[in-house]
Amino acid sequence: MSNLKAVILAAGMGLRLRPRTQKLPKGLLEVDGKTLLERSFLALKQAGMSEVVIAAGYLHEMIQTRFGDNFQGMPLRYILNAEYAVTGSMYSFSKTKEAVKNSAVLLLESDLLYDQQLIDIALRSPHRNVMLVSPLSGSGDEVYVCADKRNQLRALGKQLSDDQKRQACGEMVGISRFSANFLEHLFKTAEDDYARGERLYHYEECVMRATTEDLPVYTLPTAFPWIEIDREEDLKRAREVIYPRLTK
Repeated sequence: MSNLKAVILAAGMGLRLRPRTQKLPKGLLEVDGKTLLERSFLALKQAGMSEVVIAAGYLHEMIQTRFGDNFQGMPLRYILNAEYAVTGSMYSFSKTKEAVKNSAVLLLESDLLYDQQLIDIALRSPHRNVMLVSPLSGSGDEVYVCADKRNQLRALGKQLSDDQKRQACGEMVGISRFSANFLEHLFKTAEDDYARGERLYHYEECVMRATTEDLPVYTLPTAFPWIEIDREEDLKRAREVIYPRLTK
């Protein structure tokens, strides 16, 4: 998969998990003795990924010290967002622009616990740009996703209207695949934002604005177990509910 690279967004401060993340980045939280990042590395290596680019920031030294420059022979490349405290995940993603130039990207968030098959689903899709979507969890922290009859992305966010939420096809998982052409347009869209002083927002907001009829993003429904760990109750559910389902 030389023309496809994985990017993991791992720059955030994990403020909603304080004090647990006071001295630990979220990607180094453990479930049954393995960190979330290690679990993603294992999934990506199994999928045949040629390189993993890690957009790091908060306590990045801990991640680099823990894993070094490769994971079981799979190269790891670290890109630092030194302004992680005052920028959002799209800004961190933008920092990887040169590292992924002319490559398609499998994009993951560092705070996920998920079934390996989600990676396979994203990679096997015939569409060039896809965003994995799961049934609504009812967690109260969902990123709602709306799509048209062709399964093309039409709206997403936590603050959609009540009508949009009722029409949502599910919630965003945090695993997506984007073509090199789409990324070029996405990064240009983001640069226009930064020129206006807008740097503190999530990458999915920029994905939504970069989606066009010529560069559509398709939603990809899936029902495999997963969870994003933002809060203490998420970590508890990950360990007590989601992980046991992954090991059955």
